[in-house]
Amino acid sequence: MLRLILLLFALSKADVPDPKFPTPTLWTLGMNYTLTCVLSNLQSYAGSDVVFRLEIRGPDSILRASQSSTSTNISCYFSPLVVSDGGNYTCNGTVFVKMDNSTHPINSATTTITVGIPFAPIPEIYPVTGISYAGSRLLLNCTCTATDALPNQTMVDMSWYRDNTLLLNSSYLLVSPTTPVSPISYVKRVWFSPAIKQDSGVYSCNVTIRPMVPSTYVHSQVQSASFKLTITVPMVGVSLQSSSQQALAILPYNELHLMCSATVVGAVTYPFIFSWNLVVNGSGQVAVTDGINTTDSFPPVGFSLAQVTLTSPGVYVYSCSVTISEASEISGTSQTTITVSGPSLPLSPTNPQALEVNSSSVSVTWTVTKVTFTPEVYRVRFWSPPNTSYATSDEVNGTHDISVEDMQYTILLTSLTANTHYVFQVEAINTIGSTLSATFQTYGTSKEKFPVLAVALSVPLGLVVMTGLIAGLVAVLCYRRNEMCTIGKSKRPLPYEIPVTSKRAPIFTEL
Repeated sequence: MLRLILLLFALSKADVPDPKFPTPTLWTLGMNYTLTCVLSNLQSYAGSDVVFRLEIRGPDSILRASQSSTSTNISCYFSPLVVSDGGNYTCNGTVFVKMDNSTHPINSATTTITVGIPFAPIPEIYPVTGISYAGSRLLLNCTCTATDALPNQTMVDMSWYRDNTLLLNSSYLLVSPTTPVSPISYVKRVWFSPAIKQDSGVYSCNVTIRPMVPSTYVHSQVQSASFKLTITVPMVGVSLQSSSQQALAILPYNELHLMCSATVVGAVTYPFIFSWNLVVNGSGQVAVTDGINTTDSFPPVGFSLAQVTLTSPGVYVYSCSVTISEASEISGTSQTTITVSGPSLPLSPTNPQALEVNSSSVSVTWTVTKVTFTPEVYRVRFWSPPNTSYATSDEVNGTHDISVEDMQYTILLTSLTANTHYVFQVEAINTIGSTLSATFQTYGTSKEKFPVLAVALSVPLGLVVMTGLIAGLVAVLCYRRNEMCTIGKSKRPLPYEIPVTSKRAPIFTEL
């Protein structure tokens, strides 16, 4: 008996055993898991006849495993883990000494851990549609909600992948206690500002719950959601316009204005910044002087202005390319061609015609098919054969718009001699020289219509009958009442009034 007392006294001075659970302790719902408790700090018991009693109790002190042996570790098994397995777990280790076919407790120790078994947070991706447009501002949201309390020092990792390549990742550290809390949501966003076609692909959002401190005992929980994103490229309608397609290599007719306008056709949702590139003949850069570069209209519309001075004859091809500053693949192009004419003689007037206005006046008309080098003026030459010297009319100015074609002009010639044949010719003149139309016709003016001699006769009923001679010695018989004159066998009204105050040598006066 004394020997037992002395042995127990000696062992009571030995070190207290230290039961330990593995850490950290984040378990994944549904997995098979083994929880092991190991006694340590047993150096004092070496060589003694001792037995170790180990117990693992789970939530609500339910016994999960127990043993008495010389083994220093004990395990309990979960197959699989369920939500109710979460909670506090204790491991109790007691050292017993054997003597005289009996065991006697010497030292005992207990350790406790808290096990968290969260629900699997299913990530959700927004938007759920997988089509967008290049140039648009696109936002992808990945959201997951943890509906269970998580253990202390728990990490929530969220990562975005495109075609299995990591784009962005973030970690959220949760240090809240393991008591139940309200659901916590975690959001990871991917911005496309703007989206480009190369952003197309399969996007995945992975959510991982893990302990903050890595360990071989870590059992991380991973959930993933994915969708396919297709970026389509909207069209840019471009229009390049010039104030004229024709120009002359002389001021001010070689100064032209260009306007390049663009409209984006597609589902775009934010202001665009247009980038203008105006070149001539494929390489020469043209400065843009003014316009609208930024627009928040829908659809986006912008324009740019440029002024050019063309000093040499030739054909100039202007090209306007429009791109979106933040999405260069959105682009469009338009061209316009300008022909610049150099110094040349005017074209000969065409289709000349003459129309008698009266015995001393003629209206001459003609057509100018195209202005070759403005300014151009026009005048009419006229003469009476066989005389070859000509007189000229006043000048009439031509149009300054060289794009106008088939322009018609008229000049009125007055003070011509009656009963005379004339030849007419239209002359076109510019700073280089002049050209003539064909001598398009010989024209004869009418005879003089004024009477030179008249004799009055009295007739019954107040009629006044006049006979006389007019130019050309044509006999005329006129009746006052109905103002009809007989010339030979024809009759026509005459615009003359016969005075009746005197019956001798009356004079015709024009109305």
